[in-house]
Amino acid sequence: MRELVLDLVASCENRITTIEELVTGAHYATATVDASLAEIADERVRLKDSLQELLARNCSLRRKDFNLLMEKIIAESERRKGELEEERRLVRDELKGYLDEQKQLVVCLRQQLDNFNYEKGDKNALETTIARIKTSYRQKGQQVFNLLRGFQLRLKAFQKEQEELNHELKRLVERGEVLRLEDLRQLGATKAGQERRIERELRRQEVERLLARFKEQRQGT
Repeated sequence: MRELVLDLVASCENRITTIEELVTGAHYATATVDASLAEIADERVRLKDSLQELLARNCSLRRKDFNLLMEKIIAESERRKGELEEERRLVRDELKGYLDEQKQLVVCLRQQLDNFNYEKGDKNALETTIARIKTSYRQKGQQVFNLLRGFQLRLKAFQKEQEELNHELKRLVERGEVLRLEDLRQLGATKAGQERRIERELRRQEVERLLARFKEQRQGT
């Protein structure tokens, strides 16, 4: 029985290490995306200035009207950015809560192990408790992992959307003297379809990644 408890303690400690490694990897990945998004934002400022100058010269478009048009084009992006920041906070809190819970569980198990009377203790009850704990922390761990992967997926989708929007803005700037107001309006109309396409592509990549991981696990078994 002592071996069962020790095995559970070791499993919990391994799970904590795994989650901490995931958090470290996720932090690195999201930090990289954040740096890329900052570069995209800087580039967009320059592109907007160039577009405004072109449309002012080609179409006599006032800065106020240009800003209103741009706000409509990027309104959805700004909304999603706010949602992602809120999701980032929730994911961080959930991960911290899970790690704290696991560490407390290890301490509790070690205390129970020290206090358990192997001659008089109810071994069946202890085995039942161990099985319940194992099931609980595995399910919770999977939920936390899914939460983290989902956030990473949405953050990458947002990054790709912003890259493509900048690409389209750059394409308009390159039109130079032939650029017209209608070109900018059409960009706003096509953006929604591009966002859906990017999300579908990223979901496909995620499914392929999961299938590859399952295949490796089966081969290893």
